[in-house]
Amino acid sequence: MLWNLSTKWIGAIKTSIYIYVSPVITVILSVLILHEKITVISIIGTVLILIGLVISQKNQDNRPD
Repeated sequence: MLWNLSTKWIGAIKTSIYIYVSPVITVILSVLILHEKITVISIIGTVLILIGLVISQKNQDNRPD
């Protein structure tokens, strides 16, 4: 239900971006709030997610209207 509402309000592309950024925010908040130790795997995952988002947005900007 929330997916449908957010897609209606901000569009499918922006909603997908927020969904993919969610694990990055989770890692950051777990370190800050729960004082969990950050692992190499979580760093690699975060970097891969951010690279993927940058690439997808770069390709989005180059598409003809």
